Amino acid sequence: SILGLVWAVSLAAAARVGCEPEQVHLSDGAEPGTVVVSFATCQSFKGSPSVSYGKKGSGFPSTAQGDTYTYTDGEWEGLLHRVVLTNISSDTVYEYTCAGRNHTFAFRSKPERGSFPVKFAAVADMGATSDNAGASNETIAALRKINFDEYPLLVHAGDIAYTSGDQSIWDDFLNEMEPIAANTLYQVCVGNHEHYYNFSGYLHRFAMPGSTGDFGIDNLWGSYDYGGVHFVFFSTEHNLAPQVEFLKQDLAAAHANRHQVPWIIAYAHKPLYCSTNDYYDCKIGGPKKIAPAVEPLFKQFGVDLFLGGHLHNYERTYPVHNYTVQSQSYNPAIDTVHVVIGMAGDDEGLTYTWADKPSWSAVRHTELGYAAVEVANATHLRLEYVLSHSGEVSDSFELVRQRA
Repeated sequence: SILGLVWAVSLAAAARVGCEPEQVHLSDGAEPGTVVVSFATCQSFKGSPSVSYGKKGSGFPSTAQGDTYTYTDGEWEGLLHRVVLTNISSDTVYEYTCAGRNHTFAFRSKPERGSFPVKFAAVADMGATSDNAGASNETIAALRKINFDEYPLLVHAGDIAYTSGDQSIWDDFLNEMEPIAANTLYQVCVGNHEHYYNFSGYLHRFAMPGSTGDFGIDNLWGSYDYGGVHFVFFSTEHNLAPQVEFLKQDLAAAHANRHQVPWIIAYAHKPLYCSTNDYYDCKIGGPKKIAPAVEPLFKQFGVDLFLGGHLHNYERTYPVHNYTVQSQSYNPAIDTVHVVIGMAGDDEGLTYTWADKPSWSAVRHTELGYAAVEVANATHLRLEYVLSHSGEVSDSFELVRQRA
């Protein structure tokens, strides 16, 4: 078809990284008042990467220089650049431009620590667009329509781009995401589809905040405060033992700090709870490998919400611990609520087959979409499952937590 021919030509054209900065995306910096700008260029890009920036309407009074590096796994050719913007005021719209490209981006900086409301969008299992059924086209289009000023944060809980080892698909995906990710903090965690070349593409292309100051490790597990929410993420694709030690310390500190930052939201790729007709992930991986390692910590330190993916559908639990529901009420919820949000779209398509519905499962649905979350104050959070094609809300719930 003509459409297929255009698609093939556009893919071929996108396979080579351009010499102007492209694939621009933001992430929260490891230090307070910092934002990381990441982008790619061709190998012949000259000079050090720099970003000029300033508060909206002020021009670009500040300029930051960055670092350049590369990787060659999968015969990828290009340069990757990271520039850290400093002295960023909270809850302020900034404009910035990457040297070598005549384009202005804008983002709203993190809200002041402990403040509300906090609004963010969340996805999992989102690949590059394609003509496959169940691909991400509608979701990426929907996310592009979101006002970054209203939802300044996008969480992606693993399975990013779906490269199948083809490193140029990273380039395609991050260019498709640029209208979103260059204007919001794009906070990711690792999934199984990033495993090619020992996760090399993922580890080199993202800069997540963490506790060690080592972006390689911090890309796998780490945490950050965003307004009145403490976010913590970990890798279900790596040994959980060292991560459990990190989670113990991190969650203990976050729990002790609830007077300032009341909410704790955890995210990782593979879920603890799922009832898709997927024997290994829902009968072994979640309940026998992941949950025994981390769920006692969720209980001990009162994790409010867990977001995962891996299963290509939507499923939310009642408040649950150890596969037992003490009360189906979300007001107040007495245990963690788990939500699978793996319905963003990818080249494998969505998953429509379910096992028998367990007592802990509240809602299950399969349709392309994303999660929109608003944390109104210290006690009330609302999550909506928004359908990509229509913007309609397929499911929503209000989570109420009593605070001491």
